[in-house]
Amino acid sequence: MSNNHYILRKPKVVFDIESGPNHWHIGFKSIENGKVVQIETPLGRDESLSKQDIKRLRSIISKYTIIGFNSENYDLPVLRKALTGVTNYELFKFGSNIIEKGIPGWASSKTLPFLRCTHIDISLPAPGVMISLKKYGARLHAPKLQDLPFEFDKELTEEEHELNKIYNINDLDTTIILYKYIEKAIDLRYVMSDQYKMDLMSKGDAQIAEAVIVAELQKKGITIEKFKAPKNYSIKYTPPKCIGFTSDKLCELFDRILNEDFKVNSGNGSVILPKWIGTPILIGKTKYKVGIGGIHSQEKKLVAVADEDYIIKNADVASYYPSMIIEYGFYPKSIGKQFLNIYSDIKKTRLAAKKSRDAEKSESLKLVLNGTFGKFGSKYSKIYAPDLMLHVTLTGQLLLLMLIEELEDVGIEILSSNTDGIEYKVHRSREEEAEEIINNWSKRTKMDMEHGTYNALYARDVNNYIALYNKEPKAKGAYSIPDIRKDAEFQIVYRAIREYLHKQIPIEKTIRECDDVREFIACKNVSGGGEWRGEKLGKVVRWYYSRKYGEQITYSKEAKRGHKVATTDFAVPIMQLPDNFEIPEMLDKNYYIYLALKHLEALGVDYLDESILYEGEL
Repeated sequence: MSNNHYILRKPKVVFDIESGPNHWHIGFKSIENGKVVQIETPLGRDESLSKQDIKRLRSIISKYTIIGFNSENYDLPVLRKALTGVTNYELFKFGSNIIEKGIPGWASSKTLPFLRCTHIDISLPAPGVMISLKKYGARLHAPKLQDLPFEFDKELTEEEHELNKIYNINDLDTTIILYKYIEKAIDLRYVMSDQYKMDLMSKGDAQIAEAVIVAELQKKGITIEKFKAPKNYSIKYTPPKCIGFTSDKLCELFDRILNEDFKVNSGNGSVILPKWIGTPILIGKTKYKVGIGGIHSQEKKLVAVADEDYIIKNADVASYYPSMIIEYGFYPKSIGKQFLNIYSDIKKTRLAAKKSRDAEKSESLKLVLNGTFGKFGSKYSKIYAPDLMLHVTLTGQLLLLMLIEELEDVGIEILSSNTDGIEYKVHRSREEEAEEIINNWSKRTKMDMEHGTYNALYARDVNNYIALYNKEPKAKGAYSIPDIRKDAEFQIVYRAIREYLHKQIPIEKTIRECDDVREFIACKNVSGGGEWRGEKLGKVVRWYYSRKYGEQITYSKEAKRGHKVATTDFAVPIMQLPDNFEIPEMLDKNYYIYLALKHLEALGVDYLDESILYEGEL
């Protein structure tokens, strides 16, 4: 094994710990061959790991990369504590204190002996915010969704302890499923750790960006003093010189922004936008709303189809936020202009790597460029800069409003706009005129546009749409191809809609011919746990629909007991997937056809063959 890597490449095992007042055990499972090893203490409050088991644990930890979920804050500190030989009850109290008080791993481990190990916590590299392992399991169609079979503070019998060990293996299996899904992101972190000579394995994208920027600054001898917003801190917006408007309503909006004192929340450090700034503005036929997350048009049930007279186009700004930061000289005041030199160098190096087809380097630098922006709004970050966050987001929206105004002034209809681009409809005879306006805007603003052409655009709203190209459709929100960032929700419905709009395949054909139950299921978090016909399901529920046999899922928790879990009418729980993912006999495909029609209606699309869709009333 080569020692040239900053993080040693070892065989990988996932690990997970279960702890209670009278029991403790740890499970390992190999990612390569699936072998499971479980090491446990004898049952009893005063029992602890034997010297032999401590030796076995240290051997495993030295030979393997150990991979966990939220293990940086819980499993690794508890493991370090267990290796000191303390009792089951002491371990339980130590772990419970971590959970109850939300103590970070570095704080809970300060007094513990150092443990040399190669460790990866995949909870942060995985996309998503504050998502449980169970929820990831549901989104990734883990075979079995299972909650802890007993109350966390229960003293277990021998039989119950064996059931707990089976539960532990299920968590290990789910961790492997998640690891394999994000394996490319983990591989990139190996590359970046080698490149920057620091451990980036258990960091999210924004954390990596901050670590790299700080390291580059330190190389140049630049000391960083984290910005602390004083009490009653407010920010004045100073625009780039290129921004200007002609219509009265946009001039008024611009003046109000320039005269506003944008206050910063003393608690979480975020910028507070005044209520007036969110008032929708009508330009042409479309309303727009300005906000801290970017501009959003307010269309509903939008249908735009290209024909012999009109064409549907889109124009998106390439690398919008990084480009603004560099071109307009935005930088954190706590760092100074040196930040721009480093950030610009990263972008130049990234473009060179992309041109030379050095994919690993290009992707790693892209992560740094895009991830940096997220840390400007975090008061815990060394590069916290609320004024920079405000200037980038407001500037981006004002620039797009300029472009929208220019196009609408000459009669070119804007259909939609969101954060970094626009969709518009233009007569074929005026396509070059529209592109010339956009190119002139690009020259004035120094923002590069990427252009595309749609055959059609169908939008429920700005965040949920399907755009048709000659090849595969571009879909966003509910209509997009599922990924780990959102809950599984009867994907067959959205696939049927995409295939109908793109290939004219009848809705009922796609749904009736699908034989994979995973496309028919939905999942949802249920605070306090869910119940179905008296059966407890757990805090993440998974179900399919059956009009004849289904029934609503309700809350188990006393405060909400009996209240319906939203969208679970006609639900049949499916906490364990069937072998080969075959369709259960009770599943009602007619109901999914009905749901597809409802979603088509929300898109503004009429479906002509309704009469052949149903067997019986809905």
